[in-house]
Amino acid sequence: MNQFNYFFKDIRALLGKNKYRILLIFFNRSFYGLLSYRIDRSLFLLFKSKYRFLRILLAPFFFLLQIISNCDIHYLADINGGINIHHPSLGIVISGKSIIGDGLTLTGGNTIGIKSGNPDGVIRLGKNCNLGANSCIIGPLTLGNSMKIGAMACVTKSFVENNLILVGVPAQPIST
Repeated sequence: MNQFNYFFKDIRALLGKNKYRILLIFFNRSFYGLLSYRIDRSLFLLFKSKYRFLRILLAPFFFLLQIISNCDIHYLADINGGINIHHPSLGIVISGKSIIGDGLTLTGGNTIGIKSGNPDGVIRLGKNCNLGANSCIIGPLTLGNSMKIGAMACVTKSFVENNLILVGVPAQPIST
């Protein structure tokens, strides 16, 4: 049931302040990426370990939605509601080892992944994080709340403070 509520928060984030956009929501590629993830995640939470077998039957449906949306969000990722994806045509990839708070904003071309060789590693993002165009988060790591990651930045270590702006490769905080 949580995924259902999260999906409505996602839709509200996609609509922004202009509620008349509801008429255009079915033409938004982000909608289909989030729909795919929320259905996939709901079924995983419902069927637990048996879901990997059921998913084989559903794979063509999810692949079609991934092609339409250009978003690859793994069903093991634990993402709260309010995701806003601005330019999905640039591609979005979120690892199954991610735990993400409310209000994530992805600008496009974003990757949230984990280094190979870290089977127990986790990527934790706080609430209201904003990733600039083509920025990457490569974990395992933890980021605080209200983080802003600049365009083309690559975050490779933890920053647990809140309200930071990270830029560069590797990403470092800048003073505001």
